Amino acid sequence: MVSGPTGRATPEQTVSFTCTSHGFSPRNISLKWFKNGNALSASQTSVDPEKDNASYSINSTTKVLLAPGDIRSQVICEVAHVTLQGGPPLRGTANLSETILVPPTLEITGYPPVGNQVNVTCQVNKFYPQRLQLTWLENGIVSRTEPASTLVENKDGTFNHTSWFLVNSCAHRAAVVLTCQVEHDGQPAVSKNHTLEVSAPQKDQDTGQTPGEVTTATHPGVCLFFFFTIEGSNSFF
Repeated sequence: MVSGPTGRATPEQTVSFTCTSHGFSPRNISLKWFKNGNALSASQTSVDPEKDNASYSINSTTKVLLAPGDIRSQVICEVAHVTLQGGPPLRGTANLSETILVPPTLEITGYPPVGNQVNVTCQVNKFYPQRLQLTWLENGIVSRTEPASTLVENKDGTFNHTSWFLVNSCAHRAAVVLTCQVEHDGQPAVSKNHTLEVSAPQKDQDTGQTPGEVTTATHPGVCLFFFFTIEGSNSFF
């Protein structure tokens, strides 16, 4: 039987696996470790008891450095003993999908307004396992919370999720900070911000009217001079 860590670990962390077998005799036994068919070295192996006995047990531990592509990897323990009478060795398997945790990366993108609507997209990429909850906040106030029910699986077993948020530009007269906040598999939340800014147009000296200003009486529902920035990147208007 192979047992691994009780909690998940991220890539570049080292985790331990233990293989145990009981009730065999005589004492001589062979135990080998593999990861995806490649040999692993045991960090510790013991056969007990050391003195003559009716039956024995073996306990062996190996250490594995997790890699980002290990979601579909397996750690295998093979035990060979004379009582198997030349048959194949006994095998115990641990799937690294039950051990690894790949945290998401966030990318938040804004698009030029269409009418009064500004579309902001939050892309949550390359995460595993798939349990994830996404929350949109406006100026720090929760606006919408959604479970990540629609996922795209990547070839390496990780997942992507995309969420859209529409903002009515007419409803704001000051900068709006949108936050995409993600909670992944019980880990501390990660977030990324996107700032929508309203320009401060100057008055026309002759008419006293703002250049390009349109009154709601003649053009109802039209809002101008709305643009946004993404963490210091280029603005759109």
